[in-house]
Amino acid sequence: MDRIQKVSSYLLVIFNILLVILPFSLFILWLFIDHNPIKEAIEHGVFFSAVQTPEGLVNLATVNWTLFTKCVGFISSLVGLLPILLGLLILKKIFRHYQKGQIFNKDNAQRYKHLGYLFFLAGFLTQPLSAMLQTLAITLTYPPGHHWIQIGFGTPTFESLFCGVLVLVISWVMVEGYKLQEEQKLIV
Repeated sequence: MDRIQKVSSYLLVIFNILLVILPFSLFILWLFIDHNPIKEAIEHGVFFSAVQTPEGLVNLATVNWTLFTKCVGFISSLVGLLPILLGLLILKKIFRHYQKGQIFNKDNAQRYKHLGYLFFLAGFLTQPLSAMLQTLAITLTYPPGHHWIQIGFGTPTFESLFCGVLVLVISWVMVEGYKLQEEQKLIV
């Protein structure tokens, strides 16, 4: 139990750092997306993969970015990051309980259920919306009549749905573990 509490303490620090670093680094990335070091990294697929538009695959390093299109691109990436940030907040609550030695409790089971629903939200809403906004950000630099919005569901959507089902099953197991723990407290 001590190891779980110790690891939980470390993970809480990591979650807090990620909650600050992820949005900040995303902001910096989009702010300087058209500057050489970042542009070269994007050309090699380090930060972003190519985006499908009606004209074909577009590498973000080849786009002529304006302040407005950078803002739309940042918002698109932030929408895609939102489930991760919310997931980190939920995990912080779970690991605070673990840090106190409270593994099987009703609150943890509820938090796991929230994580499962968050995967569904990511698969059905945030991932497609993020991709749609990113395509819009790219095509806003095209001449009038060539702007494009598309929404689609693909493999990442199904991966999120599958993970959501797994986490919901884990929440169910946590509820059953909580019930067993409560029954054992009543047995003398």
